[in-house]
Amino acid sequence: MINNFEPLESEEVVTIEEVFKIAVKQPTFKVIEFLETFKELINKQSSIYIDRRTDEKAQWLDDGVKAQVLRYGAKNWEKGKIKIKFTLEFCPDEPEVQKSSTPDQPETSEPESPLDEIRRMQG
Repeated sequence: MINNFEPLESEEVVTIEEVFKIAVKQPTFKVIEFLETFKELINKQSSIYIDRRTDEKAQWLDDGVKAQVLRYGAKNWEKGKIKIKFTLEFCPDEPEVQKSSTPDQPETSEPESPLDEIRRMQG
């Protein structure tokens, strides 16, 4: 996997495994909720990264942690990794290979509309 991390928008939704929770109490949260809570921890000079830095917590800053993200305009959750910089960043996993169309059927990007058959009958 190529590490192409991109910043997430503040209202996008993230879900992570329980073991990786560090700033928020629930495993599913908006990016803005995480960043606000994380800033509070930093402002209180939390020892989360000084005294109790575990491998799971260190991954947030280093390679990133496994997550699923619901991005603007997306129809489904996308699997990948997130990590902390000045924002939360997401790196999608490589997409699964889609089945190619058969030689008899042309490749289409959208599903056929039920009205297409009526249009063909009239045309």
